[in-house]
Amino acid sequence: MISLRVGAVFRVRDAFTGLPLAPSNVLCALDGRPCRPVGKQEGYLVLLDLPAGPHRLTLRCRGYQEETVDFTAGERAPELDVTLKPGVGYPFRQPPVRLTVRLTRDGAPAAGAVFWLAVAGGPEIKLAQGDAEAGTESLRLYCKYPDAISTPAPLLLEDGADSELVTLRALQGETGLLDAPLERPHGRGRLLLPAQRYRADGGGAVAALLRDPREVLAFQEGQGLLGRTELTQGENTLDLTLN
Repeated sequence: MISLRVGAVFRVRDAFTGLPLAPSNVLCALDGRPCRPVGKQEGYLVLLDLPAGPHRLTLRCRGYQEETVDFTAGERAPELDVTLKPGVGYPFRQPPVRLTVRLTRDGAPAAGAVFWLAVAGGPEIKLAQGDAEAGTESLRLYCKYPDAISTPAPLLLEDGADSELVTLRALQGETGLLDAPLERPHGRGRLLLPAQRYRADGGGAVAALLRDPREVLAFQEGQGLLGRTELTQGENTLDLTLN
């Protein structure tokens, strides 16, 4: 009997609408070579029998920007949320809010820098327990619209200098299960904001498109909150400096 081992799981969504993309429409390359993951319902792509160690998955889909995801295969198969951003030919049904993010490091464009944008004002998720200690892997949460939350969900736990990125692996009633333990303690009422991952182009810039003019926060793992801005309808810019 042939036994296949799950190496990594990706849930692929439209960054503009949040809806899953049909796996048959997504072209993939693993470590520079074309590959064909197993497609599942709700936008899931599954890679099988991966060698242990670091890998890079590249995803392409008509009407979207190319997306690359770096991950590490090991004993536990990583489960990652991937959002494809609108590109040339995307069928907008309403004028988007446009945000250009310009990143610099040591006075030069931060080409290839990876960071996250979190959007406030969506379905409210916040801590409902008195204290969430570092090392905690489950949280009591208040979710105003729990049916609007699909997992796994990357979220920015907004807490000033102690903000951190978490992945909500599952939501069971009022209990949220995390993919990894909290790195810092947090108090009651802290918001968890939906976040999307971005990679700067060769000029250190990112073009993000959003549905509504809301407040956005920029975050980079290892540096923390980079900045925030209140978007308006039309064109917006945000300049960020990386360490």
